[in-house]
Amino acid sequence: MQGPVPILIDDRIRVYFAARNVAGKSYPAFVDLDAGDPRRVLDWQLQPIMPYGPTGTFDDDGNMPACALRNGDDILLYYSGWNRRVTTPCHNSTGLAHSRDGGKTFIRRFDGPLLDRTPDEPYMAVTPWVMREASGWRMWYVSGMGWINVEGRQEPLYAIKQADSTDGVHWRRDGRLAVPLRHDGEAIARPTVSRDPSGVYHMWYSYRDSHDFRDGVGSYRIGYAQSADGRTWNRNDAAAGLPVEREDWEAQMRCYPYLLHIGDRSYLFYSGNSFGQSGLGCAVWEGPPLVANSAGRTHPEQAAKYPVPKP
Repeated sequence: MQGPVPILIDDRIRVYFAARNVAGKSYPAFVDLDAGDPRRVLDWQLQPIMPYGPTGTFDDDGNMPACALRNGDDILLYYSGWNRRVTTPCHNSTGLAHSRDGGKTFIRRFDGPLLDRTPDEPYMAVTPWVMREASGWRMWYVSGMGWINVEGRQEPLYAIKQADSTDGVHWRRDGRLAVPLRHDGEAIARPTVSRDPSGVYHMWYSYRDSHDFRDGVGSYRIGYAQSADGRTWNRNDAAAGLPVEREDWEAQMRCYPYLLHIGDRSYLFYSGNSFGQSGLGCAVWEGPPLVANSAGRTHPEQAAKYPVPKP
């Protein structure tokens, strides 16, 4: 259950995630949870809900959900497309799909990617978080910084950058790092962002080392940063707010956080060990309100957490 992407649909939280077929190719599936109690599973859809791209396109070898949001009667799904490579294990780009049946299935909007390599970003541009504000569409996404050889294997380096749009399709990238890296071998991924009632932006993300990061000492952890304008971020991973104690399913790894607000309640969904192979978790925010339609100031505090049952 890699990379959860929850969205509220009527009385349920539909959580899209990346599953894999027998050939190891990723595809979107979902689980429906009770909106009043996310520990209660209502339904599963473990078959693909979106097709792969035609042979030769950016997503012919896999697709993984990244961000879901409503746009009129449609649900938009920004996703990461996969191609296998020769010199490196893969190449990733960002695509867009939409649903007109309430989020049960998705249709690819384009055969080409919305974000891909450019002269200034030569490696990858994937896994966006997209928000609509009064000034337009905003995006924080994962930008490739290069590849590093670790014990004979090419491993990707990446960081978070930002972009703006007037229509959610055509994006202007400013090229600057949003969250500072702590060292050259660090990789930061999967931003999820909220703006509180005072106008402060809060971001959670995954960060890892390039060495021993597959359930080892360098594996993903969930970090936190804060910003006054959504462009310049102050990193403070110790303030991420999740409890220190870890259950077995998340003892080696926590990764791919995703915020969902329901009324005045805020949930942080995330994946556990082995990039989500062990399951999916949900943390409930117990601090002041995180959403702009609520009152009060915000700062990171402790969250209660629990695993979502697997099928």
